[in-house]
Order: sequence, then C-alpha cells, then structure tokens
Amino acid sequence: MAGSALPGVSLTFERAATGAEPLRTDVAVFLGRTRRGPVGRPVRVESWNDVVGEFGPPDGTSSTPYALRGFFENEGRTAWVLRVAGAAEPASALWTDGFLVVAASPGTWANGGRVVVRYRASSVAGPPVVTVRVLVPGEPAEVFAGMAPGEVVERVAASRLIRVVPVGGSDPIPPDAPISLSWDLTLTGGADSPPGRADYAAAVTTQAELPEPALVALPDLGTDLAGDDHTGLVLDLLAAVAPLLDRLVLLDVPPDRSTVDEVAEWTDALAGFGDEGLLAAAAVYHPPLRAPSLDGAGLRTVPASGHVAGLVARLDAERGAAETPANATLLDAVDLDVEYPEAQQVRLFEAGVDLVRCVRGRGLVVWGGRTLSADPRRLYVAHRRLLHLLVRAIRRAAAPLVFEVNSPELRLSLVRAITSVLLEAFRTGALAGTRPEDAFRVVCDETNNPPEQDPGQVVCEIGVAPAVPMEFIALRLVLGQDRGLEVIER
Repeated sequence: MAGSALPGVSLTFERAATGAEPLRTDVAVFLGRTRRGPVGRPVRVESWNDVVGEFGPPDGTSSTPYALRGFFENEGRTAWVLRVAGAAEPASALWTDGFLVVAASPGTWANGGRVVVRYRASSVAGPPVVTVRVLVPGEPAEVFAGMAPGEVVERVAASRLIRVVPVGGSDPIPPDAPISLSWDLTLTGGADSPPGRADYAAAVTTQAELPEPALVALPDLGTDLAGDDHTGLVLDLLAAVAPLLDRLVLLDVPPDRSTVDEVAEWTDALAGFGDEGLLAAAAVYHPPLRAPSLDGAGLRTVPASGHVAGLVARLDAERGAAETPANATLLDAVDLDVEYPEAQQVRLFEAGVDLVRCVRGRGLVVWGGRTLSADPRRLYVAHRRLLHLLVRAIRRAAAPLVFEVNSPELRLSLVRAITSVLLEAFRTGALAGTRPEDAFRVVCDETNNPPEQDPGQVVCEIGVAPAVPMEFIALRLVLGQDRGLEVIER
C-alpha cells in the first residue's frame, strides 16, 4: 500500500483480489496442521506472507508450514490451505460481564496472550474512545485505537488474533463509567489435539469440492496417522480425487518407514488395495529434505511434497502441464534426509517412488515422473497432468451446453468447442503428430447418439495422443440434463 503526499489528494493502492481460476494446473492445496487459523475452512494464499498472516509463523510442531514455504520458494504462485485439527478450543478471557475476548481460532497458540483495553470518557478533546492492544507470543502486536465503545466488536473483527464476543451485553462500557478505565486480560483455556482419520477425511471431502487445485499435498499425514489408518486415508483420498480427473496427489512416505524394504512394502500395500485408476492419481516423492528451520536453529527435516509442488508449478509456467516435472532443481532445501546408494535407488524406482537426488553441481534434483500406476496408459505424471488440463478446459467449453436438448445443432456446437480446446493443445506441442487429425479425434454424431437414445443425454467420444509416447488417452463426455456434465476416462 502506498500513499500520495499531494495536498488535498489521497491515493491508495492495494493488490487486487483474484478469484479462483479452474483452468490453471499450477495451484496446490495443502491439508495439514498449522499454528493457528480456521479449522476445516479452505483459505486461498498467494505468498508466504499470506500464509504467516492467516496461519501464524511456524512453531516447529508441524511440517505443513515448512512445506508451504518450500512451495512458494520454488516459485509456486497460488495455494489453498486446509488446517486439519482434532478436538480444539480457543483461548479466551472475560472482559466485562457482557463481553468475552476470544482467540480468533482454536488451539493453544493464544494461551498466555495479553489483551490490554483502555477507555477514556468524552472530554473537550473529543468523544469517548476505546483502545485495544493485543500481545500474543510469537505474533506481531496489534493495536486498535480511537474506537467508539459501540464499534469495538466490529472493528476488532479485523484482528488476526482475537474477537470480541457479546455474551449478553449491549455496550462494553457502562453508562456510569468513570473518566478512565483499564483492563489487562490474559487469554487462557486454549486446547487442541492431534487430528485423526475422521478429521483428515473431512478435509479430503472439502478439497474435492474446490475447483481450482490441481496438486494435493498432505505434509503431516505420515506423522498424524499410522498403519491401517494412514493407508486407508490415502485410499479414501485417491477415491475422492481419481474420478475428478483434474488433480494429482503428491504423497510422502510415512516417516516410520525408514528402510528401503519398508518403503517398498508401503507402496506395494497401496497397489494391493487400489485399482490402476486410483493409483494413477498419485505420485510418491522421497526422501524427505533438509531445509532451513526459519527460527535460526539450523535445518529441519521436511517432507518433499511441498517443495515438489512448487517445482511442478514453476515448470508448469515455464513449459506447460504436458512436460514432465522432473530433472529440475529444488530451491530452498539444502540436503537430503537420507541418501541411498545406487542399488537402493533402483529398488525404490522399481517400487514406484520418484526420487529426489543430490547431483554434483546442480543440487537437489527431482529424478522421476511416474505415478503409482503400472498401467502404461497411466504411468507418466506428464500424461496425467495433460489429461487434467484437457478435462478442465473441456468442462469449461461444454458446461454452458448442459441444459440443451440433444440435437444435431447441439452436437455440432459441442464438437466445435472441444476441437478448439484440443487444437490449442496441439499448437503448443503437447500432442503427437504433424496434423491435428493425427493428434486427436472427437466423435459426437448418430454413431454414439442413436435416435432411440434419451434426448436429454449427449455422448461425445474424445481421443487424444500425447506427444510422447504415442498412446491415445480416451475420454467419454456425457451431457445429461438430470446429472450435469460428466467426464470419464476409458
């Protein structure tokens, strides 16, 4: 924000708010623990400063803040954050008989915080005013000055740290108050607990309803859930993500899997429970990284997913979603938590793990771009992300036609809209062949919409050949007045 010094003129510049952009494939969503912030409500952030403002500075108790820092340090531009927490209560303090000061979000973070309130009655200098100063350890001080008593609740609602809540009173200052009053309150009673599977499951459902994210990371999952709970939650997540065909889950190996054999057993367990469609929605990145702790205490171990999400976002902007997000250097991290000898790297690669390697002269490099699927059609991350981009674009092109009745005119409009999307992908080099007809096909006529078909439903078959290898991605688009728009991978 900047102001002008010209007499009689005051200019203010603020960053324009940006809305969700569902066509982007570089936006990530992080599900995990943070120091403070709303629980279960997604918040859109566009910088590390946004993260600190909404969720507080890292306190070393969780990995999600450091993963977010890695995302933005690797030139990620936009992320959604879903704070996951167990049973929690906000800290509070009674101000007057009718008003309570409550921490803006639950947890122990505000315990011991001070709220200093000063009241001054009206005088020749002006009307009565209230000043509130908020001092919470580890947080910048906040001051709300010059408030009329009746404005306190509304004005303090702008605080990142506290709220003033009426609990039966109409005015915090009694009519017969003396010339001045002061209160020095201490916030107490804040409590929290580690999130369980049900808490993560709720966050999984919420993220699936967000149209913008194309990358999903859960940096604290391996610490918070273990054994069957961890594996079950991952499969629940893949079951929620896979049918959407528009996002990729970046998984971290649980920290209790310390040996190569244990890592391979974990990936084998996922492969044993999920089908290829589910496994194609995820890629595993390992080992964890060593990154600055941000508190001056040296380095700490951080799961790789946040840094990798930032790198994917960076390469997306530089090359496009159809390029493999690999053979590129990670920023912010300075070392690996463990470095495997070559034979063990081969074992992990065969188990479906995308490795981060330390390469002389280049630093830490992502070495691998494969999903967990063994299906050749679903094996490569680049192909999945190309599919995600196309599905997002096709949805936008087809959505306005959902409520139209099946007719030759509607089918022609649908073919034109989808062809324009695929032509753009072909021109950028994302598709194979020297001619558009070699790269894709769109069929929406009487061969797949016979006269006896329900007139409220339109079927469109789409085939797409990625640039490398020359394998077609087959999609089935169904427009139905009773169930909206559905895209199915065949």
